[in-house]
Amino acid sequence: MSVIFWAGVPSYSCNVVVERFPNQPGPSRRYETIQVAGRNGDLLIDTGAYDNYTQPYEVYFNANQNKTPAGARAVRAWLQSPIGYQRLEDSYDPEFYRMAYYAGPTEIENAMNLFGRLTISFVCKPQRWRKDGERPIPISKAQTLYNSLFPALPLIKVNGTAAGNLYVGSYRVQIKELNDYIMLDSELQDAYREEQNKNNTISTSAFPILEHGENAISWDGGITGIEVTPRWWTI
Repeated sequence: MSVIFWAGVPSYSCNVVVERFPNQPGPSRRYETIQVAGRNGDLLIDTGAYDNYTQPYEVYFNANQNKTPAGARAVRAWLQSPIGYQRLEDSYDPEFYRMAYYAGPTEIENAMNLFGRLTISFVCKPQRWRKDGERPIPISKAQTLYNSLFPALPLIKVNGTAAGNLYVGSYRVQIKELNDYIMLDSELQDAYREEQNKNNTISTSAFPILEHGENAISWDGGITGIEVTPRWWTI
């Protein structure tokens, strides 16, 4: 049976069945256009970002011993109780997940007061996150990580007993103070340990990015090893 997992809750929990294979939409690249007098065409500025897009699912549900209005209330509660961006997964693309929100409205066609049919439209962020990119990769000596997808913003745990330098591809992070470990979050542009802000203990021109292709990783000084949560993604 085809399943949607919305905010961690499966569609079968409220008897929802995906009626057919869903379309596979994707995001638009975000460009800014400038018109110049006397020049044909527009100038393009690539913002380096993508827009959200809508993922529809055509589904139906069996109200079983209840009538369709009761089943519809359960479906609406499943869809609209979660607030803001939530994790969206389905059995059609099981190695990836997306972050999405559902605003509604939830318009349900009533069939014989026993079945309901509707199209669920989730608004998704552009990234499709690969699930294995959520798992930390322990690295105890210099090595290379290969990124086959888009440039990724990793979470890096740096272990050690004293100051040192971390090298990820062309990126260098100087860690001026290190006792046990520090977390470097390239997505949040933040350095921390538990609840403590550690940005004043590092120096870098940019947080590391795992570029497409090979990324050489090494370190020196009092750093003893790292753990990289790569956050692999594509569109």
